[in-house]
Amino acid sequence: MPINGEINDRFGVFKSLCCDAEIVIADGVAFPDCPRHPHLPTTWSPVVDEKFPHVSQLPEFKKSGDKAA
Repeated sequence: MPINGEINDRFGVFKSLCCDAEIVIADGVAFPDCPRHPHLPTTWSPVVDEKFPHVSQLPEFKKSGDKAA
């Protein structure tokens, strides 16, 4: 499980083990300190094990009948 300061390798929802504070964190971003316990070691656990798709992986949403102006 990642700790504060480590770089996240997958987008997801994580919670701190110390007090269950939840965050959404993107891949490539460092895990923060727990918001309730700053400057202390914080271990983050994924809320779900399934991988969330990145916005770039979502199918494009197109409305029928819409035309560019």
